[in-house]
Amino acid sequence: MNDDLSNKIMERIETDKTVPVPRWHFFILRFFFWLFAALSVIVGSFAFGVIFFLITDYRRHGLFAVPHSINELLSMIPYIWIAVLILFVIIAEESIKHTKNGYKYRLRTIVFASVMLSIVLGTIFNFIGVGRITHELFERVPIYNSVTYDSRNAWDRPNIGRLAGVVTSIHDNNDFSIMDFSGRVWQVSFITSTNQNYFVPEASSTVRMMGIFGSSSNAFVARSVHEWER
Repeated sequence: MNDDLSNKIMERIETDKTVPVPRWHFFILRFFFWLFAALSVIVGSFAFGVIFFLITDYRRHGLFAVPHSINELLSMIPYIWIAVLILFVIIAEESIKHTKNGYKYRLRTIVFASVMLSIVLGTIFNFIGVGRITHELFERVPIYNSVTYDSRNAWDRPNIGRLAGVVTSIHDNNDFSIMDFSGRVWQVSFITSTNQNYFVPEASSTVRMMGIFGSSSNAFVARSVHEWER
């Protein structure tokens, strides 16, 4: 019976002209799966780096100290980068599963390791400026700006008392002009220079302010002025 089976197998091999797959094929395949896993973790790290940058950017520019509506709070969540992080964690997990010993690892172990690596590398990337650079590069893409909310968006809202921009001219200690991040020019008056929240602006400096609309459409009365930290 064994001989018959062996003969049938040999006949099938000869009929189909089956040839053994070289070992180097499997080596290359495993290499590419590990490469995909590594690249996925790196991309996930870039995504977390941008998430980290946006959160620290909100804090650095005082957005945790001002009131927000529910809609604004929801818009501040970096959905696109969270989606990228999740997507590439999944790709890394699937790639590792197809490596030589990938089947031995439990799903949650692979996912946990991928997420932790992305967080650790992303944190490092943020501290060396990669998060900021990545965000600023993508800002050149119009659709990215429509789905990403950063501190400049939050401070370009004079209708709710928040305004920021570059000082274009100084009139006196309490009056100056700025150009906001949208390119609009404003005449700013500060109520009192003795206020503790007053940063003395200089020409070409960037400031952020809390206040109210003035008497004209391009006038703004500031009750606090802070330097815009870069």
